[in-house]
Amino acid sequence: MALLQTSLIWIVYAVVIAILLAAASVFIYVYQTPRDRSPSVTLTCIIAITSLLATVLLLPVDVALVSSTTSSKLGQRKEWATQETVDRITYSLTIIYYILYSLDALLCLLVIPFTYFWYEEYDEVASEGGEQTLGQRFWGAFKYTILFIAIVVILFLVGFFAPVPGDKSGLDFDYFKKLLTENREFSYFKHKIES
Repeated sequence: MALLQTSLIWIVYAVVIAILLAAASVFIYVYQTPRDRSPSVTLTCIIAITSLLATVLLLPVDVALVSSTTSSKLGQRKEWATQETVDRITYSLTIIYYILYSLDALLCLLVIPFTYFWYEEYDEVASEGGEQTLGQRFWGAFKYTILFIAIVVILFLVGFFAPVPGDKSGLDFDYFKKLLTENREFSYFKHKIES
C-alpha cells in the first residue's frame, strides 16, 4: 500500500512537471520577439522556468507524502508507516530538494547570466566579416559572467557580515558557526570528515 500511494504522488508530480514544461515552452515561444529568437536563450528560459516551478511544486508533494503516512481518522501512523519507511520517504524528499535547489542556484548564478552575455556578445556584422570568432564570443560572455558572480559574492558577504543598526555587538562569528552546524547533514559530514 505504501509503495502504491507514494508512487502515485510522484507520478502526479511528474505529470504536472511535464505539463509545466509544455506550458513554459508555449509561453516562451509566444512571447518571444520573432526576430530576436535564439535557440540557446529559448532553451535556457524553458529549463529555468520549469525548474523553478518544479521546486515550488515540491512543497505540496512533501505535504502529500508525509500526510499519506498518517490516518486522518485515527490521528496516528498507518500500519505500513514504520519509522524506516518514513525515513526513506523523507530521505528521498531531501535528495530531491537538494537537487532542485542546486539546479536553481546553478541556473540563476551561472547558466542564465552566461546565456544572456553570450546572446549580447553576438555581433552579426563582425561575425559575417570574420572579425568575431566563437572563442572571442565565449571569452566575452565568460568574463562578464565571472564579473557577475564576483558582484553577487561581494553583495552576499557585505549583507551577511554588515552590522545591524542598533546592534552593539558588531560581527557575530558564533552566529555564523551556529548557523553552519545547525544543519544535521552538515554536522554528520563534519563528524565523518573528522573521524
